[in-house]
Amino acid sequence: MKYIIFLFVFIFVGCTQKTNTTIPNASYNSTVNIQKSTTSESTILPVQLFDDKTIENNTIAIIYPSVNIGKYALEATNSINTYLLYKEKYFSIETYDMFLQNKKNIIKTFEQISAKNITKVIAMITKEQLEHLNSVPNIDKINIYLPLINKSEVNNNDKLNNLHLTFGGISYEEQFKRLFEYSNQHKLVELYDNTQIGSFLHSFLKSQKVVYTKVIDDNNGRYKYFLKNNKHINNSSIVLNTPIVKSSILLSSITAEELTPAMILSTQLNYTPLIFSLTQKIDRRKLVVANSIGKIPIELIEYNDILGNSISYNWVNYSAIIGAELLTSSNIDFFDDLKIVDKQVVYPVKLYEVNDHSFNLVK
Repeated sequence: MKYIIFLFVFIFVGCTQKTNTTIPNASYNSTVNIQKSTTSESTILPVQLFDDKTIENNTIAIIYPSVNIGKYALEATNSINTYLLYKEKYFSIETYDMFLQNKKNIIKTFEQISAKNITKVIAMITKEQLEHLNSVPNIDKINIYLPLINKSEVNNNDKLNNLHLTFGGISYEEQFKRLFEYSNQHKLVELYDNTQIGSFLHSFLKSQKVVYTKVIDDNNGRYKYFLKNNKHINNSSIVLNTPIVKSSILLSSITAEELTPAMILSTQLNYTPLIFSLTQKIDRRKLVVANSIGKIPIELIEYNDILGNSISYNWVNYSAIIGAELLTSSNIDFFDDLKIVDKQVVYPVKLYEVNDHSFNLVK
């Protein structure tokens, strides 16, 4: 029956108006009802899967600010739909676009959700907006999953004690710990860019003894010039806190300048198959990347891949489906390598060498 699920998902992705479709060959008669309604306040995309059973309290609301994370929200929503259909759960999904994340829009969106008596929410907001949840009326009646935020990154957690929150963000801090342990006390050299994620990752190295740090910005794109004759590079562990395109250029520049670092380290940021098309084998021979995406059934991976959705390499999509499982099952036992400790999903951290065509587990 699993192949039937693809029809449901393609309908969800492709339609812009109300569509009713019945799949008569399923083991139970089911109808997918999809409609899109737009107001000045939000965009709502309900997806409902019906049969002769009654859906009770099984609606999930997904809220996101499209101006800030539109692309990630669309992919995460598609991943959630595919996951719930894969699990053959009876569910309804409503997505709310608050456009910009700020106190006013967060309160207004949650008021809309409360008016529909929805008690399960996946909130794709950042840690800077978290404090605004305390201002939402009746927020204590809503279970909220936060796929983008790791609890360790939030200050003043005691102010959130009255909220029913579960944090689903991966821990870059734990990834750095594992990488530094693996580097065997080599001196550290850091290359990072001035994007939001680059600066965020750079903040984790402020407590480390880094012998050389260089910011990669739009004005020094000819990387080989600041790598040339750099005495700090050789026999060091280079930490790449740069996105995949800049990382690929840096890797090729290191090769071109015949520099000899002991190893090159990177977090989840560069755990992507793009590394194989953007670099040569010789460029990545000393590259070790961390990954916190755990075990996923192969069928679920294939369903998402057909839609151009990655859950094997996109941790936001992976975190989002964990939230869907938690809100519909009240646990995450389906993911046997994960657990929740003190309201935070705890992910494994594994290290991989980047070889010819694959990531090979080293630790």
